[in-house]
Amino acid sequence: MVKPLLIAVLLLPCITESFSQSDLLVMKQKNQVIQTWIPGSVIDFQFSNKQWIEGIIKKVQNDSILMEQIIVRTVPDAFGFPKIDTAKMGLMRLHVNEIYGMPKRDFGGGLFSNGVLFQLGSGAYIFLNIFNSLIHSEQVFSSVNLTRLGIAGGVFVVGSLLSASHKTYIVIGKKYHMQTIHTQ
Repeated sequence: MVKPLLIAVLLLPCITESFSQSDLLVMKQKNQVIQTWIPGSVIDFQFSNKQWIEGIIKKVQNDSILMEQIIVRTVPDAFGFPKIDTAKMGLMRLHVNEIYGMPKRDFGGGLFSNGVLFQLGSGAYIFLNIFNSLIHSEQVFSSVNLTRLGIAGGVFVVGSLLSASHKTYIVIGKKYHMQTIHTQ
C-alpha cells in the first residue's frame, strides 16, 4: 500500500510539469494583438543593439524569453544547387524590453511606397532614351532631350529619397509594444 502511494507522490510533479502551459509573447498595436508566439515558434527581431536575431522560442516566462538562437542560410551543395543550412548558436535569455524592432509583413504595399518602382522606371527611360538617340544619330544632349532626361533624373532622385526614408521594420515603442500573457 505504501509503495503505490510513494510512486504516485513521486510522479505527480512530473505529470503536472508536463501538462503545464507556458506564457505567450504578443506584439500589440495599442490594444490590438498583431502577432502571437508560443514555445516552438520561430521569431525574428532586432535586438536592442540593432543586431537582427532569429531563433526558436523555448520558453516564455514572466517578462523574459528563453530562445535557441539559429542562423538559416542558403548554401550550395556538392553539385552546386542551393540548399538550406541551419546552425544553432545556443540558448539566449532576454527581456521583452530588449526587442527593438520587428520586420514588417506587408510586402505588397511596399512596392509603391519604397521608391523602387520610381527608380526602375526612370532608370529604364534614361537608358532607352540615350540608346535610341545614339542609334538614330540624334544629339543626346539637345535642348528637348535634355529636358526629358532631367525629368527622368528628378523622378529617380525622388525614388531614391523614398527608398532612403522607407523602413523595412517596425520600431517597438510608442505605437507597438511587446508583452507576455500568463495563461494559467
